[in-house]
Amino acid sequence: MLWLARLVVALISFTVHELAHALAALALGDTTAREAGRLTLNPFRHTEWFGLLAGVFMGIGWSRPAPIRPHRMTVGERLGGLLAVLAGPLASLALMFGGLGLLNVLAPASGSPAGGLLRVLVRFNLMLALLNILPFYPLDGYRAVRFLLPLRAAAGWERASGWTTAVLGIGLALLVVLPDSVIAAHVVPFVNTVLRVLPGI
Repeated sequence: MLWLARLVVALISFTVHELAHALAALALGDTTAREAGRLTLNPFRHTEWFGLLAGVFMGIGWSRPAPIRPHRMTVGERLGGLLAVLAGPLASLALMFGGLGLLNVLAPASGSPAGGLLRVLVRFNLMLALLNILPFYPLDGYRAVRFLLPLRAAAGWERASGWTTAVLGIGLALLVVLPDSVIAAHVVPFVNTVLRVLPGI
């Protein structure tokens, strides 16, 4: 049942996250995502299958990045790119807080299947937002740093993309291969500390 809940939540969450990127870019004058057919609620247009499986079985995953071309935006490449990139994590946070609000409304029935699904939605989108603010390629945090840096520093940051991807890959691999005791001792306490600030989950 947990895997089924994560599947439903992942499809919804990835769709909202990537659609937010696409809509923000379109609002700023960039039609690339619309031309690529990504301005849609069809979850399979946004799905990266390995990322979806990771989301189902590990509780954290990733989707297929919505294409954006900041040089086509009317507000300038750096500002427009930054706003479009941040739209995804902000949409994930909006889903998280929306789920928290519904949990508070449904407090008497929080132990129901609907309450369980909402708790998965809240946790999944919290993790999705936290993952995406990490400064590793191809995550949103990496792209946000690139738009914040001066031109010469941004070029150096792009050259470091391979290294950041390697760090990200090693981190995800460690989550898979580390013994449960190590994860329970070091990873779970951190996650629980973050979750404790969110009442009701």
